Amino acid sequence: MNSSFSDYEFGFAYYGLGQLRHNSNASGPQYGKKFKKEGVLGVFLDMNRGILSFALNGDYFGVAYTNDALKKGPIFPAVSLLHCAGCKIVTGLKPPTYF
Repeated sequence: MNSSFSDYEFGFAYYGLGQLRHNSNASGPQYGKKFKKEGVLGVFLDMNRGILSFALNGDYFGVAYTNDALKKGPIFPAVSLLHCAGCKIVTGLKPPTYF
């Protein structure tokens, strides 16, 4: 059985199916819109309030999760890709020196 980070209580995800997943490997509520091949995904985390939100191509979808676990660290961002997918992560931070 394959697992995803969103299968666990510490995992919070926005799936390309237009669905949220938290502590479940099977289903979640509808959220945002579907995406597949291209797009710019925005991730907004307010650790003071425990709120996680997403945007796609500049369209903000509102609050996805409100959870006290999001107030605690450490936070490990993760990207899960299928098939021959790729991504570019832009944080505004300088890349580590080993790149």
